[in-house]
Amino acid sequence: MENIENQSRELLTKQLVGEASDREKVELEAWLEQSEENRAEWEQSKKMLSKIDSFYQEKRFDTDAAWKNVHAQFVPTKGTVVSFQKKRKEGIATFYKYAAILVVALLLGTVGYYIGFRNQVPAVYSEVISGENQVLQQYVLPDGSVVALNSHSKLTFPKKFRDNVREVSIEGEAFFDVKPNPDMPFVINAGETQVKVLGTSFSVSAYPGDETVEVIVETGKVQVISKYTEKQTVATEVFLIPGEKGTFFTQNKILEKSVNADPNFLSWKTHDLIFNKVPLSEVIRCLEKTYHIRIDLAEPGLNDLMYEGHFDQKPADFVLDVIRLTFNLELTGENEHYTLAGRKNDQ
Repeated sequence: MENIENQSRELLTKQLVGEASDREKVELEAWLEQSEENRAEWEQSKKMLSKIDSFYQEKRFDTDAAWKNVHAQFVPTKGTVVSFQKKRKEGIATFYKYAAILVVALLLGTVGYYIGFRNQVPAVYSEVISGENQVLQQYVLPDGSVVALNSHSKLTFPKKFRDNVREVSIEGEAFFDVKPNPDMPFVINAGETQVKVLGTSFSVSAYPGDETVEVIVETGKVQVISKYTEKQTVATEVFLIPGEKGTFFTQNKILEKSVNADPNFLSWKTHDLIFNKVPLSEVIRCLEKTYHIRIDLAEPGLNDLMYEGHFDQKPADFVLDVIRLTFNLELTGENEHYTLAGRKNDQ
């Protein structure tokens, strides 16, 4: 509580005396949007500072007396008396700045707990989190853009976008259908990359701990930007069109563009599966991601079996049964854990 109050006092004071950074100005705007009470406190702070300024301009104040007035708001009557030494060259400027600090501190006695600045997520931000084996098919953002979240993913976004940008953050995997707005770019922070668009649809995979961050475009045009800028020889941005994929390798910080060769990159959302003569091991990997299940192959040789097929909106049991019949295998298990094995010859 005390730490939050100190941070909020510092932020408002910096804005009042013209020393706030761009980031701090954004934080202040976010706090002002939070409630009418916050805006009223801010207006009152500006009015009180304006009165101080008026005295300064008209030279109708006594520096020592003013300091004692402000100081009396914070020190009990039994406390020690603090003396102030006036300096001709710096006195006026110093009084003006620190009087603002004390005035703001006095005003914020009961509202500091509303703010979680700097190292905390501001209260004006929202989070949407999908469970371990849960897919959130649709979530509508404040601007009308629609997001689908794969399992174990988190989307963070402001309750109200700023006037010049729509900025969100993703941990995990998501599919974005961005509402077009040429005046407000849509920016996604995904691990060590940023994705910028105006209006398009694409997927982003950025699970913490993964070796890559991947962006695959379905419609429109997307810019993928690497936040790593230490090596100037490494590409820092790529532009993607439908059917292309941008991959950022987290270990060597390399950003690459390629053609997307995976027809099932959205199967976790659509349950539309297409296999064009691919190894059974790849089929199993895709099924596990799509249905959030575990599938074991009893013999290593089964991995190399080549499979071709198409499943649209079919349950996992149905797909596995078709694979079993195709290769004359045995299927055991149910719910979330299955095993495929070769049939034993009758003795």
